[in-house]
Amino acid sequence: MKPFISRAALAAALTLAAGTLSAGASASGAVPQRAAAPESGQQAASPAIVLPEHPHGQHDRTVTIYLTRHGQTILNTLERVQGWIDSPLVVGTNRDGSVLDARILPVTVGTNVRARDGRFDAAYSADMKRHQETARYLLEGARQKLKISKDAGLREVNFGKYEGAENKEMWTDIVEHLGYTVNHDAPATAPVDTTGQNGGWQTMQLLAVNEKGVAALMAAMKELAETPTETGVTLPAENCTDVSKRMMASLNSIAKKAVRNHDKRVLVVSSGLSITCAVDSLGTRVTTAISNVAISKLEYTKGVWTVKSVGDTSYRQ
Repeated sequence: MKPFISRAALAAALTLAAGTLSAGASASGAVPQRAAAPESGQQAASPAIVLPEHPHGQHDRTVTIYLTRHGQTILNTLERVQGWIDSPLVVGTNRDGSVLDARILPVTVGTNVRARDGRFDAAYSADMKRHQETARYLLEGARQKLKISKDAGLREVNFGKYEGAENKEMWTDIVEHLGYTVNHDAPATAPVDTTGQNGGWQTMQLLAVNEKGVAALMAAMKELAETPTETGVTLPAENCTDVSKRMMASLNSIAKKAVRNHDKRVLVVSSGLSITCAVDSLGTRVTTAISNVAISKLEYTKGVWTVKSVGDTSYRQ
């Protein structure tokens, strides 16, 4: 039996160890990777997942997918929900007067991947500006001029009526729908009270993710996001089942093409929660946010997917 830990203690530990799993979380501030190996920022590998639709007789080749979250965008910086709406990578000025240029980080990551692992053999991105820009700067860092194939199946979650809303609004609605109580007047990371409730919205969000899982939060989001807007319009939204289905269809297609072309390393740029849902469908649970331009490595061999790491930020350094 696992030792008992109070909800207050769990919430405090989560607040110290992890950032918000926010659809618009930025690369700076509290947006950590999940780290099983502290020295690398990588999560431990999951069991292999066998996909029955893989054709027999395929060559015994291993393809490594560098599944990468896009760079920090204007909407990330504004803490706005960003799914099927789009914005470019941010260029601005920090409080201390330093330059904030989100184009620099993917160049650094691309440079380090090339130096440590070798060249990419193919490149794909979701069909939005933030994904294509990130892929372009990653390849610039890797000193490569590959064609970037656009794939709508790699998009972020569709958040329905929450598109463009404040992260605070959406996540507060979700966790309260799941039975948690948020202190609306407290700072985002305020701790829970003696009852294990009434924490800041990020505190309660992290608690809900760890207790119920991302899939449960995305199911609640879809239910809420498909209610009519103030103008009476109903917008479609997605849960993790919807997202992982299209993500894995795209990733299967990409991997099989790589096998046919004898490609070993493939760059794929997507979004944080879509990556989380896809990885979750392969048997690896993710409970913290995937940082901007963090890499999750997936291996594909003869129809078998293996999650090697999730949210690895070591290439950013």
